[in-house]
Amino acid sequence: MSKTIWSEGYEEMSRLAAGLLADTVRQNPHAVMVLATGHSPLLTYRYFVERVKREQIDLGGVTFIKLDEWMGLRPEDPATCEYFIRTELLEPLGIREEQFLHVDPTGDGGAECARFREAYLTLPAPDLVILGIGKNGHLGLNEPGESLSAVSHVIPLAEKTKTHEMLTHTACPVTHGITMGIGELFRGQEILLLADGEEKREALAAFLGDEITTACPVTLLKLHPNCTTIVNGKDFPDL
Repeated sequence: MSKTIWSEGYEEMSRLAAGLLADTVRQNPHAVMVLATGHSPLLTYRYFVERVKREQIDLGGVTFIKLDEWMGLRPEDPATCEYFIRTELLEPLGIREEQFLHVDPTGDGGAECARFREAYLTLPAPDLVILGIGKNGHLGLNEPGESLSAVSHVIPLAEKTKTHEMLTHTACPVTHGITMGIGELFRGQEILLLADGEEKREALAAFLGDEITTACPVTLLKLHPNCTTIVNGKDFPDL
């Protein structure tokens, strides 16, 4: 059952979300989780790491999946989703390499997508898919358009996406991304959507409204039967 929770601010949103992550891996020691990156989930992951260590939760059987990536950047570039996930989650938690499914943004995009799709379908349906809202309403790097891809693919970045805060950490120009497709995301048993940042107001308003449109991909989540949305209410006092 889908629900929307209005938190008092970023810290409360993050603590609530971290609790959901912790509950997921406690309930299923072999859970599969898809990981978004960026500011929205950053504190969530830090609180999750604290809880795992404090409560001694065993993550040895958990699989983590990288949602998307900036094409052309080396994985060790501080601007990459890879670097973010490794430094914020994998390394602090001692996650083994075989527990992490990801694409290589420096390889052949088409071949990487094909490899990812095959590996993804060998896994159980994700227990939890963690997403944020893009400034233009994108999910992962599924940008607004007349149609959306169901499977992982390479996509040109929208102009708003090129202003993403993560890309300020690299001098390399980035024009394309690689992302899981909408169908792959909807395979998740539960979706956790984190909404914060005043610049996301228009996209969040569309999500909370009645319309469903590929022109604002986040609105498609209204079709998922089990989507939990946690909103940083401090950023959206008038919604």
